[in-house]
Amino acid sequence: MTPDDTLPVNPTLAPHTPPTAPDTRAGPGPIPDTLPDAPPVPTPSTDGLNAQEVATLIGGGDASRAEANEALASAEHLDDPSES
Repeated sequence: MTPDDTLPVNPTLAPHTPPTAPDTRAGPGPIPDTLPDAPPVPTPSTDGLNAQEVATLIGGGDASRAEANEALASAEHLDDPSES
């Protein structure tokens, strides 16, 4: 390397110096003597859903929708994931 190839020194560079003031971050507070009571948790119901509630949740189980989807999938030459 010739003297002309050297990079100039950046005058703003300085060696790393340790901080002059101690780090005064907020630490965790003291542990409380007693914790507040947890909110009540309702007991789960053991009753199952009746047929009407299930039909309402899944939309009634309209078979024509499923048949239409299968017809569209076969028309679009989509692979049936259940056959894989």
